[in-house]
Amino acid sequence: METNYIAECAITADVNARQVEKVLTLLLKEDCTVPFIARYRKEMTGNLDETQIRSIQETYESIDTRENRRKYILDALEKQEVLTPDLKKAVIKAKDITQLEDIYAPFKSKRKTKAMKAIEKGLEPLALEIFEGTKDLEQLKSEFQALEDVKTFDEALEGAQAIIIERMVYIDGLKDALRDYYLKNGVISSSKRKDAEKIKDYLKFKDYFEFSETIKSLNDPKSSHRFLAMRRGMLLKILKVGVETNIDEITNLIEKYTLTGKNNACLKKLKFCSSVAYKVYLHSSLELEILTNLRAVAETASIEVFGANLKHLLLAPYLGGKIVMAIDPGIRTGCKVVVVDSTGKLLVDGVIYPHEPKREVQKSKVILEQLLKELKVESIAIGSGTFGRETLAFLESNVSFVKEGKIPATLVSEAGASVYSASKVAIEEFPDKDVTVRGAVSIGRRFQDPLSELVKIDPKSIGVGQYQHDVNQIKLKKSLEGVVEDCVNYVGVDLNSASKHILAYISGIGPTVAKNIVSHRDMNGRFKNRMELLKVSRFSEKIFEQSAGFLRIYDGDNPLDKTFVHPEQFNEINEWCESNKIKLDKLLSDDNTINKLKSDSTLKAKIGPLTFKDICDSLSAPTQDPRTEFKSTEFDKTIKSINDVVIGQWYTGVVNNITNFGAFVDIGIKESGLVHVSQIANKFVSDPMEVVKVGQEVKVRVLEIDKERKRLALSCKKDDGEFVPKAKNNSIPKQQNISNNAFAKLSGFKVR
Repeated sequence: METNYIAECAITADVNARQVEKVLTLLLKEDCTVPFIARYRKEMTGNLDETQIRSIQETYESIDTRENRRKYILDALEKQEVLTPDLKKAVIKAKDITQLEDIYAPFKSKRKTKAMKAIEKGLEPLALEIFEGTKDLEQLKSEFQALEDVKTFDEALEGAQAIIIERMVYIDGLKDALRDYYLKNGVISSSKRKDAEKIKDYLKFKDYFEFSETIKSLNDPKSSHRFLAMRRGMLLKILKVGVETNIDEITNLIEKYTLTGKNNACLKKLKFCSSVAYKVYLHSSLELEILTNLRAVAETASIEVFGANLKHLLLAPYLGGKIVMAIDPGIRTGCKVVVVDSTGKLLVDGVIYPHEPKREVQKSKVILEQLLKELKVESIAIGSGTFGRETLAFLESNVSFVKEGKIPATLVSEAGASVYSASKVAIEEFPDKDVTVRGAVSIGRRFQDPLSELVKIDPKSIGVGQYQHDVNQIKLKKSLEGVVEDCVNYVGVDLNSASKHILAYISGIGPTVAKNIVSHRDMNGRFKNRMELLKVSRFSEKIFEQSAGFLRIYDGDNPLDKTFVHPEQFNEINEWCESNKIKLDKLLSDDNTINKLKSDSTLKAKIGPLTFKDICDSLSAPTQDPRTEFKSTEFDKTIKSINDVVIGQWYTGVVNNITNFGAFVDIGIKESGLVHVSQIANKFVSDPMEVVKVGQEVKVRVLEIDKERKRLALSCKKDDGEFVPKAKNNSIPKQQNISNNAFAKLSGFKVR
């Protein structure tokens, strides 16, 4: 572990060198996971969180990549026997990959250029004479003598010119100076291509038909999304995108590096060569580099936004173990209805037709009411897509349990449900069901526990990203998997009910061991204590160390197994209980006992203050799930489509996506409206996430309606200058037990 690595990581992550050293030791030498380090090694790291630990990890990997490239270049130059002391010094001093590649560029193995061929023909002396400029071209022409492969002076001049141009391209410091000028003064411009109208939905890029913005501005992550929009338009062949500069200023800058002096007899020819060097080689190279770098900045910003949104979605308030009816609305094919029990098991599925063209109102009502009664349904989840509002209205008007407020019915996002329904995971779970049934089950389970269900879906399909399909997919996948991993371990799982899909994200486990855990549970019954995990195939001591604290066992042998307390701390706690003549189970139920533990300074010093606090907090928690309970949102029932929305009117909405330029809000119709960052609050807001988050209920006022493009412009600004997100507190009925009576087989409904 290099010392310079540690120092650089510390600066980037804004932590001290000792913290970096400890984190890298845990990651690289002890093979620990990020969630484990963040929760159970706080004393070692100084209480660094997952984000800081991942920042150290990513910075280390980036430095390692750069240093490996530096070593390769030094070795390659030495093998070519061109590594002079000055060149070696330049390579060692290079700050980043870009500078390293600039230095190495002239020495890379490449196809023969015009300049190389000219040198082979013996034209390098002529090129040097032109560059030095002691003789003009006429004098050089008069002194010219034919070579074996060059018969005329014009042919010789063309070859010498190629040599000069290539030398100019690689003049030391020129590309760096140009790069610096571009970054400070360059502009990215976009314009509509002549044949853009042939492309479907080309008007989506209307804002960029005549657009320009400085590179400096687009390098800011807060505005980098505009570059991704331009780039998408370019890839769709709707826009032309390029870099523009002040050509006079560029010419002056280049000539400072390429011209030997004003008295050069061949000055005109050298100016021509420098112009060609810039237009043909340097500009195109820098333009590609800048567009690539802008894409990298925009991708990083986009991935960070996606990750933050995904985190809020995965950790959204949850309903918990309630019996849920889920409805996936449809028109021609009807509404798929399923009921899942408190563990998410499918009990019954079928279809109703409450809407045109079939419209069986009475029959649909009877089926729903009998199912609700027979199966003791506690909540109803309705997919919020096409005809979701109409289906909710049908229930509120016709189904007595809903009309009377006995069973709440709520619209639930169905983003990603169709992806799940056709996935291998869904087919494995329900091989005998069609995609519509699987989709409805996903909606119901998502309502019960968003985290457990959404881990089965590709995060890109959940609908909370910003240009997610335009960014580096490998980086996106790695980042989002990290977010899911952090969320799953933050919440923890019930070892005796968790699916293999969510177990796979638990620290240290992975898909294979997760599958083995479920197989062992199926064959041997419930786990009674965490130590039984060591009987699972391929479940090593190391995996136990990394995972045990995140796996909970309720009603097991050891009361501590249902907490986040790691087994490595069990001995200290047991010894404390014995010395104080206290039963272990009392430690989790009696406030006075917990307070006595909290006041024990000796134990605190022995365990460590940070870990000791976590233990006390875990023992005091009424539930080990840190998420809040679900509260439904009541949308305005007077609007069903964009045609019903009124400018200036206030509506209740839910934030369903956040980007760097604002937040998208669902007000209960098909189209989500945009609250631009400038409209999120009366005060200045640079980052929308400082004020709102995905899943948050807000009050919004309609500013503009674009019915042609189906767009809504919304505002959260209050007249009194205060932004107050409104949160409702609709109660959820207490869980009921499922009746042991046989389920009624209603109108073709299939009982599992």
